[in-house]
Amino acid sequence: MKHLIIIFSILFAQSTSAQHKVSGWVNDQNGVALVGVNIYLQGSYNGTTTNREGFFQLNDLDASDTLIISMMGFDTYAMVLEASHFENHQKIVLKEAFNKLKAVSISAGSIEVSDEKQSVVLSPLDVVTTSGALGDVIGALKTLPGTASNEADGRLFVRGGSANETAIFIDGLRLGNAFGTTLSGIPTRSRFSPQLFKGSFFSTGAYSAEFGQALSSVLSLNSIDFPLRRQTDFSFMSVGGSLSHTEVWERQAVTANIGYTNLQPYMAFVPQNIDFKTAPHSFSGELLFRQKVSKHGMLKAFYAYQNSGLEVLRDQIDQEDQQRAKVANDFHHLNLNYRQDLGKKHLIDGGFSLSINKDNIKLDSLDIFQGSQLYHAKLRYQYFPQERLRFKLGAEGFNRFFEESLFNAARSNAGQQWASFAEADYHFNSDLVLKGGMRYTRYADTDFLMPRASLGYRLSQRSSLSLAFGDYVQQQSPRVLIVDDALRSTQAQHYVANYQYLQKNHTLRIEAYFKNYQQVLRQNPNYHTNGSGYARGLDIFWRNRGGIKNLDYWFTYSFIDSKRHWRHFQEQVQPTFAPRHNAALVSKYWLGALNSQLGSSFIVNSGYSYDNPNLVGEMESRTKAFHSLNFSWSYLPKPNLIVHFEITNVLGRENVFGYQYSSTANENGQFNQLAIPQAAKRFIFLGVFYTLSNDKKANQLNNL
Repeated sequence: MKHLIIIFSILFAQSTSAQHKVSGWVNDQNGVALVGVNIYLQGSYNGTTTNREGFFQLNDLDASDTLIISMMGFDTYAMVLEASHFENHQKIVLKEAFNKLKAVSISAGSIEVSDEKQSVVLSPLDVVTTSGALGDVIGALKTLPGTASNEADGRLFVRGGSANETAIFIDGLRLGNAFGTTLSGIPTRSRFSPQLFKGSFFSTGAYSAEFGQALSSVLSLNSIDFPLRRQTDFSFMSVGGSLSHTEVWERQAVTANIGYTNLQPYMAFVPQNIDFKTAPHSFSGELLFRQKVSKHGMLKAFYAYQNSGLEVLRDQIDQEDQQRAKVANDFHHLNLNYRQDLGKKHLIDGGFSLSINKDNIKLDSLDIFQGSQLYHAKLRYQYFPQERLRFKLGAEGFNRFFEESLFNAARSNAGQQWASFAEADYHFNSDLVLKGGMRYTRYADTDFLMPRASLGYRLSQRSSLSLAFGDYVQQQSPRVLIVDDALRSTQAQHYVANYQYLQKNHTLRIEAYFKNYQQVLRQNPNYHTNGSGYARGLDIFWRNRGGIKNLDYWFTYSFIDSKRHWRHFQEQVQPTFAPRHNAALVSKYWLGALNSQLGSSFIVNSGYSYDNPNLVGEMESRTKAFHSLNFSWSYLPKPNLIVHFEITNVLGRENVFGYQYSSTANENGQFNQLAIPQAAKRFIFLGVFYTLSNDKKANQLNNL
């Protein structure tokens, strides 16, 4: 018995001597002590927590034991113990756990229009309820920073760039001839109904490597994936009407729209500054089909058709006779898109689009025909190996064709372009994200390699800073390449810095940018590409959605300093489409007692530059400032009935967009001028929108 006690005592002493203690401090990545960190031996109840200084001590440990260090909001750290761990205090650093929902995003040069993210600037509903936009997606975007209003044109001008420098996509596929054909001085509008789209991504610069062939801006429209219900919508408007029906099955859905507009009856009551012999008119049809191919797969097919035209009589400088100008347009667009989730970490999508546009133009006795076709095929693959990291790879091809005939002579031009892109996003933590990408493009036996990079950093819980850079290339217009297809493409570099402050009901964005242009097109007298230019400026956006009950408003201001050596000018000059100062104030107020929303917008710029040959210099003159005060009233007598009234330029300001000059001087040595006015002082719109559905609360805004 005595021997057994001695043996047991020896074994107990040995086991006791084999046990050790571990101590040390736990900090975050910034060196701040973490209080209350859980520290325990894996598979046991042996544990402790850190004190105020982040210090801990845990006893009764052996080598090869695994120590677990965990705290909410940080990645769990596992430490396999070795002999060295028992000798000194440990210094343990916990990394902040990545929270995808709270992670900072890159906002430099990008504006979200959706209901899915906290950082969005506008919602799809904002697009159709903004006063002065008249239900046009582009009209609403013109109230955002970085854009310049040009009511004599109607297209989108961004940060000193021409309208041709903006590319528009539907479900990732390029749209050709996105705006209806018109005549000079008569504004156009985009071709599609905003009710078809659930949101959009609008980039005013330094956009992703996924997109190319746009020197200034990208607008990517995303169609509605699957409608909420079966419904029929009727629209009766002062300028026409439309009928839309959506049919929904378990795995399929179809939306069909037809619309007709004719401003002839309207113009009999509202005076015009232009002598219309045939008022603007159009017939359009749209068909959107959606098929759930699998639990995570979706096929979309979209087809649109539009036939439009107008005819005017115009005054001519130094001539008594007016010029008769007429245009007739036929447009087709087909878009096929497929998307498939391959598990939780893989996504593949892509498709094909075709845009066909035909214009028949008549200027007095001169007949001109212009036709274009644009084919676009694209395949994109995304890989998400972890929440912090995303890879995006893709390839695409474009095929364009342009033809023109006049004076009984015809000519044409065709070209192909191939591109590939790769991009990666990595979140170092919830406060820091880096995106890097590269785009490769080849056409006309020329290779272009275009790097893109951007960085987002959270300064505080509500504010963030973003920086972005990118190289961009764009071919010359087909109307120019048909004359000389050897012309070099224009290139540009973008640099953008963005500060954003987000509170529950408030958004503040301040963004500075610089764009540098090379190989700008000139004509003196032949086309060549030895021009250059730049655009730099500052954009400010402020939105308040709750400071005053039922009131929602936003204010934007853009300063644009843009000059380019282009056309026939001998020096760099300010383009006609880039006013230096642009501002917009938009407000919406809900009157619950009247089931009404009152809206207003005030849009102003500092005037358009133009070249006056009666003065010394180039582009030395500027029109008076542009002003437009707009008002709207939306009334909902029933949930499925909407009455909308809108009037633009309420004050009737006589806006002028520039002047035309005679080619030769008169007897006094002066060149006669002719103003380019607004097509009409005001535009007045009245529409009644009625919905039939089993859901009596359904209306045409529910899907937005």
